[in-house]
Amino acid sequence: MKHLPTRIALCFALLFLPMPIWAETMTEQDDILREMGIPVSQGAAAGYVPDQVCAQCHADKAESFAEMGMARSFYSPSPEKVIEDFAQSPYFHEPSQRYYEMELRGDEYWFTRYGLASDGSRIDVFSVKVDWVLGSGNHSRIYLYQTPDGALFQLPLSWYTQEGIWAMAPGYEFPEHEGVMRAVSTRCMACHNSYAAYSENSGKAGHPMLFPEDLPEGISCQRCHGPGAEHVSKAYSGEADLDALHSAIVNPGKLAREELYSICYGCHMQPTATVNGQLRLGREEFSFRPGQSLGDFIVKMDIEDAQIAHDDRFEINHHPYRMEQSACFIESEGQLGCLSCHDPHVKIKPEERAAHYRDACLACHETDDAGLPEMAAADAVHPTISASDDCTACHMPERRTQDVVEVTMTDHKIVRDPGPESELLAPITSQKVEVERIMLADPDQPLPEGEKAALALMSVLEYSAFASTTAARDLHQVLVQGKVEHYEPWLVLLQSYVTQQNFAAARQIAGKVLSLAPENPKAVTAVAVVLYRTGDPAQAVSILRRVVDSLPDNIEPRVHLARFLADQGQVPEALAHAEKVVELRPNHWQGWTLLANLKRAMGENERAIEAYLSALDIRPESTGVRRATIEMLDAAGRKDDAARHRTRLSE
Repeated sequence: MKHLPTRIALCFALLFLPMPIWAETMTEQDDILREMGIPVSQGAAAGYVPDQVCAQCHADKAESFAEMGMARSFYSPSPEKVIEDFAQSPYFHEPSQRYYEMELRGDEYWFTRYGLASDGSRIDVFSVKVDWVLGSGNHSRIYLYQTPDGALFQLPLSWYTQEGIWAMAPGYEFPEHEGVMRAVSTRCMACHNSYAAYSENSGKAGHPMLFPEDLPEGISCQRCHGPGAEHVSKAYSGEADLDALHSAIVNPGKLAREELYSICYGCHMQPTATVNGQLRLGREEFSFRPGQSLGDFIVKMDIEDAQIAHDDRFEINHHPYRMEQSACFIESEGQLGCLSCHDPHVKIKPEERAAHYRDACLACHETDDAGLPEMAAADAVHPTISASDDCTACHMPERRTQDVVEVTMTDHKIVRDPGPESELLAPITSQKVEVERIMLADPDQPLPEGEKAALALMSVLEYSAFASTTAARDLHQVLVQGKVEHYEPWLVLLQSYVTQQNFAAARQIAGKVLSLAPENPKAVTAVAVVLYRTGDPAQAVSILRRVVDSLPDNIEPRVHLARFLADQGQVPEALAHAEKVVELRPNHWQGWTLLANLKRAMGENERAIEAYLSALDIRPESTGVRRATIEMLDAAGRKDDAARHRTRLSE
């Protein structure tokens, strides 16, 4: 232990080597395409070309695919894309006692959240331009905004198309929620959009989840066919034969079933929205490529819910999850799958759907002399149906989803008798999921035992916001047995010990974490926190200064540095870092609070009040900030303003 600072210093020698944003691995084909004006992505998602390039040769596929929901999974808002009824806004959310408003200002969507003071005036007003819309709008729309450092955040209000209403987004239904600070993760974007021009370290555990200002709009060809640079280069060169041209791109239809459905299941097999799956150790968020096996990329997690039996759970993204519970799927021995009914390039016209899906069902089910499906029992007769009837209407009906209660979806669990339609579509109220157990969705997935145990415990810790002391203890036991040498579980364990303020345990593993991930900013920042809390403040501050200098847009180390400097009385430097935090991340309420405290200590009371009010606009639930604001308003003689905030404090 006494040599730990020396070991840490040696690890840091590697940290501050130049960290390239783009890989210096440009190939000859990349140069050829760039000369033609076709950029090729580098970094974490290398080898992709702009989506429009595919359409130049495959216009028919591009045109038909544009009608699919996947093609409209992510986009910038505009007046031409309006489907919402803005006249219904604002929406009042009774549990949180706040108003949520969406409006069209010229060509821009704007979101505003506010409460009402006792005199009826608005208070705690947060307003921001909507930068992106997530979701096709077939069922709903979710709204995102982007901060100057590149982070994306979800807004609490959603538009639900089927019912034509505004309501809270999933997870915001209850009194306590994340407000305007729910960060959009790389995991979200890895499924909801095409890959962007991400930096080299994007998608790696422990690196900041920042996104370029210029993002693709919607899922495109290359998400299922793989990076297109080599294929396009060969096509434009005119020198490649047909076989070489075809081999330079993935044709999913020629893949084995495991690899084929790995493409679909990567995003659509989601056993639960409550607990994320875990990337295989050593993998990155944007590293999956069509043609690979999904099991080598991710381990899906499932839960036991105390309120709902496992076979009765039905969520909005449960298509293959429910399908695999069907007797039809089980008895088909792998023949039934997504593509049995769905052509990913073509949206079936409404008037053609009944015949299309009926033909898909009758491809397996034999019919009797009357053209009706044969029944298993010899004396049973299928109810009479017309030629226009759709098998799925009875056997795969629409149901209201339990995690997004404003939406109904087709239940892909094929059953004989699903029950009365009125019950399946009846309104339900949102209920918090009561997780009794987290487990691997596929316990037979071939994994090293150490990795299997580590990933399951990492899920428990992440679900508990790193607060589960039992899971931390068990993960520590798995790791010290030497069965896992990847840094990701060690980093999760370090985060957990820091969250639990078990700094002695954190210090014991700090050297190990840095030996595995010496350049990882989250690991380095966590170790600096541990050093500060265990008696090495000078070294902690020195480390954080270097991290901030090396990665100036990374918020987390700068926040800790500002706090530590303020704690040591180095107010001017702390203030400079706090101001930079709110410049890069204007919704960082802790940064505004720190800024307010520093301004207050400097005697700049009006500026302190402004900063406290900014913090409350972002996080009105903070009673500590509210009390400080009231105290300063009273001292400044602003009795009416203080009274308005005092009323909010008592609610």
